[in-house]
Order: sequence, then structure tokens, then C-alpha cells
Amino acid sequence: MENLTPVFRVVLFFFLCVLCLVPFVWLADMNVLPPAQSELLADMSSELCIVLATLGGLMMMFQLFPFLDFYAVFIRGKAAFAGALKGTLLGGLAVTVCSVALYVSGLVVFKPQNILPLIFALYVVYYLLIALTEEFLFRSFVLLAFAERYALWFACLFNGLLFMLVHAANPNVSPIGLANIFLVGMLFCIYTLQKQNIFWAVGIHFGWNLVQGLVFGYHVSGITVPGILQASPQGLSYLSGGSFGMEGSLLCTALLICWLAWLVIRKGWGIVEISDPKLLEELMVEEDDLQKKINQD
Repeated sequence: MENLTPVFRVVLFFFLCVLCLVPFVWLADMNVLPPAQSELLADMSSELCIVLATLGGLMMMFQLFPFLDFYAVFIRGKAAFAGALKGTLLGGLAVTVCSVALYVSGLVVFKPQNILPLIFALYVVYYLLIALTEEFLFRSFVLLAFAERYALWFACLFNGLLFMLVHAANPNVSPIGLANIFLVGMLFCIYTLQKQNIFWAVGIHFGWNLVQGLVFGYHVSGITVPGILQASPQGLSYLSGGSFGMEGSLLCTALLICWLAWLVIRKGWGIVEISDPKLLEELMVEEDDLQKKINQD
């Protein structure tokens, strides 16, 4: 039963996040707030509400479990900007490398597009909100809860599966696309655990979506967005990515596997600072028992 504790706590966390989202839904249903002037502004409003609801859910968890705080769930102000900036550069570079490989292979062609500066700026904010929403939701308490109790590789794998499942209903979804979302979810977990700061994952997530959509004009996880260029896939969809975008390509799969392997070989799966005093006590008892057994032998 103790091994199921993280599952119960994660379910509780999601429930509290939904509970904190209810007032925003109520305000929208009652037409208290002025209607959004465009679909993009409506999407931005939704993402902002989810970010605030997630923060509300986290603070309620902090009240229920006093040993938790923002520091414990990797949301750390120290070096946050630097980590996010470096992560953004990494995410953008990875997309660029994959895009160049697709272009050289003849699997995509790019055509220049006109995008209004205001639309560009709004999408920058939108992608930042998406990165904050999804990372705070999946790579904060959810990651900690499993990383404390289980092996780090299992915590990353489970987190990646959750991340994949919430994208399963995206437009034009493909098996390869889902597999790549699973891999990128694991990637965000490893960076969070290795750096002990969620803002590296926020930055990589932001840079990944920003360069993929706004610069190269791919569909982002199947969703059509405007960009400086427009990517037109050529040939077999499982190589080019098809209508799901770059994330639907086997070349993207190869990139992510190499990236993950390099991270794990270089620094392992990361580390976790155990916050739960009950779990710490259990580990100390197990360590004492093991030491006694060694002494007896």
C-alpha cells in the first residue's frame, strides 16, 4: 500500500488543480469577463487560467503536506531566468538540427510567409504560457511524488506516458508523434532532475515549440500555426512528419533518443531530494537493517 502513496497524491493534486479551475470556468459561463476577440486570445486565456489553477493546486498541496514547498517541487527562483534562457536555446537548436536534416533529405520544403509582428508577439506569449502550464503540471509535484518513492528511470517513464496521453487527442495524431511526445516528456523530466530546476524544462519546451511553429512553420503537435516560414512535408509521412509536424518524423525520434542517451550516460537520471519525513524514516530504518545484516555476515 505504501508504494501506491505517490499515485494517491498525484490523483489528489490533479483533483485540486481541477477544483482551482472551477472559478475560471464559472466566470466564463456567466459571461462575467469580456469575450476574447480571437481564437488565439481565447487559447491564451485558457492557458493562463490553467497555470493559475496549477499554482493554486500546488499551494493547496503545500497546506496538506507541510514538508512540501516550491523549492521541493523544483520551482526555484535562483538561476530561473538563466536556466530558462539556456533551455530555450537548446530547444530551438534541437528543432533547427532536425529541420536541417529533414530539408537536406528532401523530406520538407520551406516557403517564406508573411506574419504580422503583433501575431508573432502573441504567439511568443502563448508558447510561453503552454510551456509554463505543462511543465508546472507534469514536472513539479507529479515528478517529485514518483521520483521520491520509485527508481528515477521509472518516474521519468511514467511521467512521459502521462504527458503522451494528454496529447493523444491532438489533431492529425500519429503513433510516431505520440512516441516522440513520450520521449520529449522524459527529456523534460531528466533536465528537471539533473538541474534541480524546472525552468530548464520550461525553456526547452518553449524553444522547441517556438522555433518549430513560429520560425519553421511546422504543425506543432498536429496544430496549425502561422510562421515566418511554412513547412511542407514531402514523401512518406513517417519520415517527413506529415500533418502532425516535425514531431511525427522518425528523424525526430532518432534525435530524441540520442539526446536522452547522451544525458543519461553523461550524468545519469538526475537526483531527487526526499522531502517526505515518513519516507526518510523508512529509508533510515532500511539502511540500519542492511548495516546490521552486513555486520552479522
